[in-house]
Amino acid sequence: MGKQGSPRSPRPDVVNVKDYHTRSSECLPGSDPILGRRLSGGDNNWKTKVALLHDLKHEYGKLGSCKAVYVGKRHLWFRKHVKSIVFMFALMGSLFLLDSFMVSLFDSINLQNSSPSRTSSDLKGGRTAYANGEEPPVQMYGHLQNLAYSALAEKELKQEPSNFWEEPWKASLWKPCADRKESEKSGQPDKSNGYIMVSANGGLNQQRVAICNAVALASLLNATLVLPRFLYSNVWKDPSQFGDIYQEDYFVNVMKDELNLVKDLPSHLKSLDIEAIGSLITDADIVKEAKPIDYLTKVLPLLLQNGVVHLLGFGNRLGFDPLPSRLQKLRCKCNFHALKFVPKIQEAGSLLVRRIRKYDTAQRMLDKQLVGEFLPGSPSKKHDSERGPSKYLALHLRFEVDMIAYSLCDFGGGEKEKRELQAYRESHFPLLIERLKHSKPISSSELRNLGRCPLTPEEAALVLAGLGFKRGTYIYLASSRIYGGESRMHSFTSLYPNLVTKETLLTPSELAPFRNFSSQLAALDFIACATADVFAMTDSGSQLSSLVSGFRTYYGGGHAPTLRPNKKRLAAILSENSTIGWNSFEDRVRKMIEEGQSVLIRGFGRSIYRQPRCPECMCKTQ
Repeated sequence: MGKQGSPRSPRPDVVNVKDYHTRSSECLPGSDPILGRRLSGGDNNWKTKVALLHDLKHEYGKLGSCKAVYVGKRHLWFRKHVKSIVFMFALMGSLFLLDSFMVSLFDSINLQNSSPSRTSSDLKGGRTAYANGEEPPVQMYGHLQNLAYSALAEKELKQEPSNFWEEPWKASLWKPCADRKESEKSGQPDKSNGYIMVSANGGLNQQRVAICNAVALASLLNATLVLPRFLYSNVWKDPSQFGDIYQEDYFVNVMKDELNLVKDLPSHLKSLDIEAIGSLITDADIVKEAKPIDYLTKVLPLLLQNGVVHLLGFGNRLGFDPLPSRLQKLRCKCNFHALKFVPKIQEAGSLLVRRIRKYDTAQRMLDKQLVGEFLPGSPSKKHDSERGPSKYLALHLRFEVDMIAYSLCDFGGGEKEKRELQAYRESHFPLLIERLKHSKPISSSELRNLGRCPLTPEEAALVLAGLGFKRGTYIYLASSRIYGGESRMHSFTSLYPNLVTKETLLTPSELAPFRNFSSQLAALDFIACATADVFAMTDSGSQLSSLVSGFRTYYGGGHAPTLRPNKKRLAAILSENSTIGWNSFEDRVRKMIEEGQSVLIRGFGRSIYRQPRCPECMCKTQ
């Protein structure tokens, strides 16, 4: 999200995905009113053309057999069967007309998708508005888009499933065990050195990391942890506190044997001016990814002297290594076991998943951990394909205006887009603008080749197509607002029309309790992404993507694949847009994703929340 804590104001020319999807779904015959998506019958056009031509050939063969009838009886036969003949010719005419219409429709779509003119160079002078005031579609890879469209049509006819619905078999060898009982119980310290208060900044996922880092820090300093509080941010604009998102009593109960925890400071410390006594510690006082020695030398003396310290912000202020094994285990226990969403979030999250699938599936450990008692009922014995998909893919598409403005990349939207993003940078990132004045400029193509540009919706769709996901795949989009709205999403939905969000899955009354609470809305995205059959990210540096992928690794049992594109490698592949063949594109994209799915033990310094395969978190079976 650009820089942490950077201010956010209303975004220029950004169309809400909900609004876009609602408008598009109203135009589709046979749309599902709850999901706002095209039903399976609407996508049978891929097979209809072949079926019609087959029927036409069959019927025409019948007419040809009439030549063998005796000539003298032809007139009598004609009078007797005139109605049948008229009906047959009418049917043939209808079939020819329908076939011509479909050919014209396919050709017009292919022409639109294959047009190489929708590039930044061709859009100089601004984008031409449609009659209704909307922007035209933005497309950067016309050749590949057209190849993808044809490839998806062929796969639909062949019924070939993608093999990326499953993880490599080695993933199933790792099992959760961060909550296991140790033979030698470490337990709580005999005497507490004082109280640690934490006021965490950021959104839902930054705050989650801060909570578990605070647990490890309190144990390191033999301190009593006061239940963390959340700072109000001008970016997130969410007043939610710990108890509005997580179950307080459950958290305390899970951690009580490892840590001294209280919900509030004792009365004799509440009256203290923490800042005046020198116990207020901000992020400016502690370096990012600080080591244990930093806290033992800077924080512990203040704690012993004043009996309390207040860590303000605490954003990524505790490194992952080197850290004692017992503290790593506490981090895992906190993240994967102690933090449970409150019932209202669990209930809405469960409803989200059931609305996508439209029927109850087998209960998994992932579902149990995330939605608790709101697990769906017994799974249907027989799947009815008309009721809904048996699987869905969740996509975290990071294409918000602040992120793409900060990246300094060009996204094919022409001069108007460049002016909008520059204006946003000047308004929201003055330090970036100042730094750019004194640094060597880097071209957008160089930034893309280095893997520094966020993936566009079009690029995300091409990756999914290259991996063999069918056009009818149901996709849950986890994102707030996609920059460019419908014009930017058109390239995606032309390949994958079954796109849903929490806004299209839940009714306004069901969403009402979460309005104006961005962290609680983000919790719904967390649940929908973590419980998906496949989770695809476009930015591996995102906290949501990091935490969701770690949760799926921990509880997925080797059946919760995560797709991580390598942006640098993908840029090299996409740079050959005008010449590359589809088979070559598929092979290279698949190799890229397969390498990212390697089952590896957490490396030194890597996030234990994202990569929990390590002795402190998980146990490997033989």
